[in-house]
Amino acid sequence: MEKFTVELIVANRYGVLNRITGLYARRGYNIDSLNVNETSDPRFSRMLIVSQGDEYIRTQMVRQLAKIYDVKEVTLMVKSIVK
Repeated sequence: MEKFTVELIVANRYGVLNRITGLYARRGYNIDSLNVNETSDPRFSRMLIVSQGDEYIRTQMVRQLAKIYDVKEVTLMVKSIVK
């Protein structure tokens, strides 16, 4: 398993965090770390989600997150090996 980080730019609206974390829960994937901050534009927030998985899981999470209406941008940022 490899640790990976997904960066999201999301609309700063009610329920967005719940929809994103719910996606992880429905898939049975664990979130190792979650950080949310408002951007310089108060309409948007930046989320950093650290999780573990293989190439298939990373690809699936990026695709599924991009389908959520309030998600404006998804970036796969970091990969490092977990022993």
